[in-house]
Amino acid sequence: MALEDQIWEGIVWLWETLIIGLIFAIVILIVGYVVAKIVKWLVVKALKRVKVDDFFRETGLLESLRGVGFSGVPELLGLLVFWFIFMIFVAMALEQLGFDQVSALATLIVEYLPKIIGAALIILAGMWLGTWAASRVKDPAEEADLPITSDTLGSLIKWMVVFIAVVLALGLLGVETTILVTTFTILIAAIGAAVAISFGLGGRDIAANVSAYAAVEKSIRIGDEVTIGEHTGTVLLIGRYTTTLKNGSGDRVSIPNSTVMENVIVKKSPKSG
Repeated sequence: MALEDQIWEGIVWLWETLIIGLIFAIVILIVGYVVAKIVKWLVVKALKRVKVDDFFRETGLLESLRGVGFSGVPELLGLLVFWFIFMIFVAMALEQLGFDQVSALATLIVEYLPKIIGAALIILAGMWLGTWAASRVKDPAEEADLPITSDTLGSLIKWMVVFIAVVLALGLLGVETTILVTTFTILIAAIGAAVAISFGLGGRDIAANVSAYAAVEKSIRIGDEVTIGEHTGTVLLIGRYTTTLKNGSGDRVSIPNSTVMENVIVKKSPKSG
């Protein structure tokens, strides 16, 4: 074969195999980038329209996202969607160039990204649900006069829910979670035992306060001006465990119901008009 023919065949091979393939790959990447950008914009716009950030204002998540450069949840989810779509086009471009091994890796990433998005959604849902549950137990906890503060109980419930969400998310990603679940179970059992012991030690006082509740309700009413022992003020609340007064300084004083009944209750006569 003449040298000229060999050179020509080399040029044709270079054109058909590399240059045309490279042009198609670049076109695929450009189209993929544009499509991914448009879909990301639509996702962010839709999530902002439904004000999804409002669901996470009390979770502390928004502050954490801003600390790493995101303005909110829509931007985070939008970015994940962008890379999911763009990586599909990257895999197509690499296949066009004949880079089969790298294309296979990109395909694996594309298959894994939906799991990452699903895991992120599970954790976000867990944070919202945990915050909602914590807010719902604070008032009953204060009323019940438990051996731990309502804020502490709320935080425990919140992070228990978040932990469960994280375990579910890790399971979705294929991560082994047996050790985490075992450790968490032991920790919760220890906390439960400590609370039960504390509650048991104080159970007698709680039972006495509950028993005195009905008698307190018959003796005084909300709005009464009373003196109970060394405390004088207006009755604000008669709970199952404590009675709350507002004294002359504007401070609130909670008195156990059993203590209320053990003391002489002095009612002030209403002022005549």
